[in-house]
Amino acid sequence: MISKEAEKAFKQLVENQDIEAILNTPLEEQRREWEEYAATAKIPEGIKIIEEKVNDIEVEWLIPEKSAIDQVIVYFHGGGLSQGSIITHRKLGAYVAQATGKRVMLHNYPLAPEHPYPTALNASRELYLTLLERGFDADKIIFGSDSSGSTLSLAVMLQLRDAGQPLPRASFHFSPMIDYSLSGESLEDRKNRDPQVFMEDLEMTADLYCEASVRKEAYVSPVFGDFSDFPPMLIQVGSEEMLWSDAERLAKNAEAQNVDVSFKTWEGLWHVFQSKAETVPEAKTAIEEVADFLKE
Repeated sequence: MISKEAEKAFKQLVENQDIEAILNTPLEEQRREWEEYAATAKIPEGIKIIEEKVNDIEVEWLIPEKSAIDQVIVYFHGGGLSQGSIITHRKLGAYVAQATGKRVMLHNYPLAPEHPYPTALNASRELYLTLLERGFDADKIIFGSDSSGSTLSLAVMLQLRDAGQPLPRASFHFSPMIDYSLSGESLEDRKNRDPQVFMEDLEMTADLYCEASVRKEAYVSPVFGDFSDFPPMLIQVGSEEMLWSDAERLAKNAEAQNVDVSFKTWEGLWHVFQSKAETVPEAKTAIEEVADFLKE
């Protein structure tokens, strides 16, 4: 049984879904509209914002009161790897910072199609390595992500592991989108249940990011990766998501490779429901579970 607030939010998503409008709106306009809407969102009180550039990438630090200066959550925002930014994910990052008591670092990785695979992946990896060069201990860095941001966070860890470089202490993933070959069973099974995601948009997103020939490679679609020697992982997904199979396969594959995995399906909820933390109780609870996971 979901909360009344979640029921209301779900209904609004269904009413507002306009597939034709999305497919016929230029990408640049979609980006602008999302940022304009997100810029009006209020973030929790007590969060200090510091902006800087690291390796020519715009970075924003969301710093809660009394946070440790040597600990950081590096957050990889969603948006298909062709949309999204510090602005669109500031509110979600701030709620994560507030709940965990850790500073969160958002970054504007290069977006496709102007910067196709592997540009964002390489830039994000170098950002992490720069943090290590600055004196951050890998054991005090956590990777967080939502949707397609999980493709980057997991692929960066695959690259680091394959190169023998230190991995972050843990990672958490909200509604991961990690299969650009679009092979998950839930894409068909749940297509009439998802109030937010639809197949034509996913296909367009995949076309913007990479060539079809590489879509089953692990650095492009980490669902096909080998997660041996990965740190503990938390995965949250809504039961109504077309992308549910991405989360479920990630959990199964990681567990099979002896990774400590916490996996939870939230009944009745949708893609990246955590972004409604200010109004939906389940979203706030889910973020609090991230804090509990990191304490463990």
